[in-house]
Amino acid sequence: MFFKSTLNAKLEEVRKYLPVSLATTFSNISPFIQSAEVNYILPLLGQQLYDLVQKFYDSPTPLPAGITVESSPKYTILIEHIQRSLINLTYWASFDFMNILMNDSGFHRQESDHEKSLFKYQEDSLKAGFKNNGFDGLDTMLEFIEANMPAFPLFSESANYTERKSSIIPNTAGFNKIFNINNSRLVFLKISRYITQVEDFEIQALLGANLFARVKEEIAKTLPDDKIIKLIPYIQKPLVHLSIARAGFHLGINITDKGLFFESQNATQQNSHVTTPLSDQQYFALARSSENVGLAYMDRLTGFLSANAMDYPEYVIPGGSPLIRTNTGKTTFWV
Repeated sequence: MFFKSTLNAKLEEVRKYLPVSLATTFSNISPFIQSAEVNYILPLLGQQLYDLVQKFYDSPTPLPAGITVESSPKYTILIEHIQRSLINLTYWASFDFMNILMNDSGFHRQESDHEKSLFKYQEDSLKAGFKNNGFDGLDTMLEFIEANMPAFPLFSESANYTERKSSIIPNTAGFNKIFNINNSRLVFLKISRYITQVEDFEIQALLGANLFARVKEEIAKTLPDDKIIKLIPYIQKPLVHLSIARAGFHLGINITDKGLFFESQNATQQNSHVTTPLSDQQYFALARSSENVGLAYMDRLTGFLSANAMDYPEYVIPGGSPLIRTNTGKTTFWV
């Protein structure tokens, strides 16, 4: 675990990232830290890098095998990135449990003459802050690792790295450059499944199976073919906008064992900032706009491939009668 009791007699490590009260005992929050670590940190680092960083954290001298004197400062910085994200995710994931008292007589809300429970809007705001800071911190951690890969060679063995390397939109920053999602890793994770759908059903259909396979193979390499590097931006733009068009109606939906629910925030007297879901008309407008932009970029992708056909021999230039076409997005209707 990347927080230890010997360094948190007064929550010294935790207080580097959150101004928690000294009345909190480390033993009460350590089970939640461990749970968050297994759920969020381990899957991203991969078991091998996770174990190595853990060894360095537990005992930095002598240096564990695999860490050099030159790379050890990088591991110290990585641990700080891990801790910052981890403690925020811990308080988010365990927020409700930390707010109750469990004993033989049942469950109780903790309150005293000097300390009152938060208003509901304050709880919601605090939980959202922990959540956003935690998930955004994961992106910062991953960006640091990838910017210093020589120091973290074991990261290349992780399933997460393999998946990211073969993704046309590999991370939050890449998506945010094309469509503003406030650099939110959480939003990016929710949209990722729709990115895959657009890749499978629309990008692959346009490129053809052979060129699509070549693109996937090249981007997974350390030094991809220059021709593929030039092609990628033409693929990314329609991919992002068409993903937004597909995802729009689904982002606020939660599926539980009790059914499907739409998550929103209602106004209260204490809350001056109100977040509400878009109306059906606004959703349709956003989806239509994103789809139109995406299709326009698909046309640019087709134009680029046609103009550079010699560089992409796998691509088959569409042929046939100009009177046979899809009517989608056209102002005229041909039959």
